[in-house]
Amino acid sequence: MRKHRAPAARESVRVDGDTVKIGAWIAKTRTKHRSGQLPDDHVRLVAALFDGDWTAENATPAVLA
Repeated sequence: MRKHRAPAARESVRVDGDTVKIGAWIAKTRTKHRSGQLPDDHVRLVAALFDGDWTAENATPAVLA
């Protein structure tokens, strides 16, 4: 059984010409969601990227599930 891990803050991807730190972005998004500051359409968008509960500390990206 392969164990998946959440992206680390040092991992990054290029999006529309910008470098985005995946772990830091997810952490900020979780914080906004938990405080009720993340719009519902953003919640649905982020949820589509993960398999299961994206707010969990060990969330697994859907592509790895």
